[in-house]
Formats: sequence, C-alpha cells, structure tokens
Amino acid sequence: LSQAPKGKTSIKIMKKIIGNVLAKPHEGKYRKLNATKLVPKLTAENQNLAPIYILEHAGFVKQNDKYILKADADLQKMSSILAAIEQKLGGTTAAPVASQPATIGGVDTSGMTQKQIDALAWEMEKKRLEEVADKRKKERDARRAKEAAERKIREAKEAEERKAREAKEAEERVKREAEEKARREAEEAELAKNPQKMEEEEPEASVPEGSKGEVSAPVDMELDEASKKAEDKSNETETSEQQGIDVSTLPPKSSLDSKQGKKDGEVQCVNEDGKAMAYQWKNNQWNLLGEATGMKPKKSAAELDEEMKSIVSNIISGKGVLSTALKAKKKKSKKPANFAQMTLEEKHAYAKKEREKKARKLEKRREKNRQELGKAQAHLAEQNEWQKLKAAAAKKKKEEREARKARKRILAKMKRDRERKNREIAEQNKRLLAEQEERRRQGGYS
Repeated sequence: LSQAPKGKTSIKIMKKIIGNVLAKPHEGKYRKLNATKLVPKLTAENQNLAPIYILEHAGFVKQNDKYILKADADLQKMSSILAAIEQKLGGTTAAPVASQPATIGGVDTSGMTQKQIDALAWEMEKKRLEEVADKRKKERDARRAKEAAERKIREAKEAEERKAREAKEAEERVKREAEEKARREAEEAELAKNPQKMEEEEPEASVPEGSKGEVSAPVDMELDEASKKAEDKSNETETSEQQGIDVSTLPPKSSLDSKQGKKDGEVQCVNEDGKAMAYQWKNNQWNLLGEATGMKPKKSAAELDEEMKSIVSNIISGKGVLSTALKAKKKKSKKPANFAQMTLEEKHAYAKKEREKKARKLEKRREKNRQELGKAQAHLAEQNEWQKLKAAAAKKKKEEREARKARKRILAKMKRDRERKNREIAEQNKRLLAEQEERRRQGGYS
C-alpha cells in the first residue's frame, strides 16, 4: 500500500472487491473478476501495478482473462488487507471475519472449507431455482386451465347457436314443404273438378293480330331453330341426291402437272376421261381422292332475287317462314291411347307422374347449367392467373431490359471518361516533352 498511487480510485476499487468477498464469501460472482476491464482501471492513474500485486497477495490468481479467488483463500488475510486499505483511506478498521461467522441459509459455515461452502451455496441456489420453477409451473397450469374453461364456454355457446340455426332452418324447410304440399293438393283438386285442363303439350307460339311485322323473343328463337332444322334437312337432301356436274367446264388432268397446290389439303376437280375426278395436294404432289359427286351448280342472280322477293312477301303477309317455324315447333300429343277410358284416379296418377318427370328434367338441366357455370368460372380464374403471370413476366423482362440499358449507359459513360482522361494525359505528356525539348535546346545553345 506504500507503493500505491496518490489517487484513491484504485484503492476504492480494491476495497469494494475485498469487501464484497468478505461480506458474501459464497457468492461466485464476487470471486471472479474480469481482468480485461479491471487492470486498466487499477493502473489508469500512473501505470502503477501495486493494486494488482495486492489482489494477487489476497489470493486472486489470473487464469486467461479472469482473476479467480482460490478456494482455499485465507479470509483472515483478506480482512487484514481490508483493514489496511481503510486505514490508508482514513476510515475505521474492518472487524475480523472470525468474530462474525458467515451463514448460508441458516447454516453456520465457520468450520467448513471453501469447497464445502461452495457446494452448500450451490444446493441452496438449486433449491431456490426449483421453487421458482414450481411457481412458474403452477402459474402456467392455472393459466391453461383458465383458457380451457373459456374455450369450453365458447364452444358450448357456438353449439347452442348452431342448434338454434339448424332448428330455424328445419322449421323453414317444413314450412316450405307444407306450402308446396298445399299447392299440389290445390292443383289436384282443381284438376279433379275439370280434368280437361290437363296440359299434355307445350303451348304453341302465335303472332297477335296487327303486329305481323313484330316477332317476340321466343318466336325468334323458335324461328332460328326451325330455320336450322330446315337447313340441316336441305343439306342432307343435297348430300343424298346426286346432282349433275358440268364436266366440260373443268380443267383437264394434264393441268395438274404444271400446277402446284398452295397448301396441304387443297382439293382440285379435273376432267379425266369425261369424269369429274377430285385430287388433293399433299406431300408436294396431287393424290387421287375419287370421283366428285353431289356438286350443285350456283344459282343465278335472277333466281336469288326471285327467292328473296318470295321470302319478303311471305313475311309481310304473316305466312311462310314463320308458319313453318311454328309448325316445326308443334309437338305430338303424349296422351296414352286409352286416356278417354281412364278413371279419374288413373288420370290423377298419370298427371302426377308427368309432373315428376318434368321436375326431374328441369333439375337435370339446372345441374348441367351449374356444372357449365363452374367450368366457366374455373376457366376464367385460370385465364386471370395466366394473365397475371404473363404481366409479371413482362414486367420482369422490362425491368431486366431497363437494367441492361442502364448498365450499358454507365459503361459507355465510363468508357468516354476514360478516353477523355487518356487524351488529357497524352496531351499533358506531349506538352511536357515539348517543354523538356525546348529547355534542352536552350541549354545547348547557352
């Protein structure tokens, strides 16, 4: 202590270290010191190592970057060192350690070695940690139990709401079934009063008087269907009937030798020995298909004008195409042959069976429409996803292209700057060489 620095900072630090050890010798944190932080503080005043020697004299040993107090360190010596430090600082002397024996958890440690004291302290600490763990476990169990109780209450409430909703739906379903049953009974009662009202055919569309030029949407649909059927029938008739072909107007077969087809699948009819033969262009050559039949000559302009005039006159007079469509839409009666001899109960059963059949057909049609709608929605979703992916890919490609352009611009700018600097350096070197040559010339002349 006589070699200690004049300042009191290092002495106060030593007093604190030794005092903590003497107050709680079983605490491990007071028996380990960080040498990396401690040594600069103790030697900061005038680079004096006396405080380090005092700590080593008290029993601290340096291991790597730590100062560790030995297990068999003499606490009596540390007490005397503390008393000398306090005397140096002008304070009171510390009481001897033996006068106040240390205790750990109510156990006297005066006759124990430092190893026994450390073991006892570890047991006490382990017991404390176990108590803390038990307390936390109890708190966790209580919290989980509370959450489970709240969850059960919530599930019970949801079950009650679900039952109430199902009961309401069942009540509404029963009500609808009762209304439907009442409606069917009313229809059957009305049918029983007047059996002649039972409809076995679809109602025919008619054109009201005074509106011959106006056709409603259903009639338009029927007209389209009828025209399609008539067109299909005419096509079948044309296919089935062999029409005459004017072979003299066809080119000869020799014309195919100098003619090439424009694309695969092109068909050309030629005159071969007085017959109309069809050839197809495939694999860079004309292949024979067979004799051409069923070719119908085109109508002249006069025939087409006459046909159009007749169609317009029929439409104006309310006849012709429209009546044909309505006749094509008319269905045959589906009544059984013995319908007039059937009893009223049999007629009722027959009417009920027909209604059920119509309901099944309607349900099938609705199911088909739902399936088609689902397919359309899935296709639309796929199209949207594909459009999104395509847009993302295009955006990414655009960003990459912009990045490449920016990189090219930067490289071009760097190249221009480098060339400019090279030109400046070359000009500067040329100027310096000229000046040097001038000085050498002037020196030679002098």
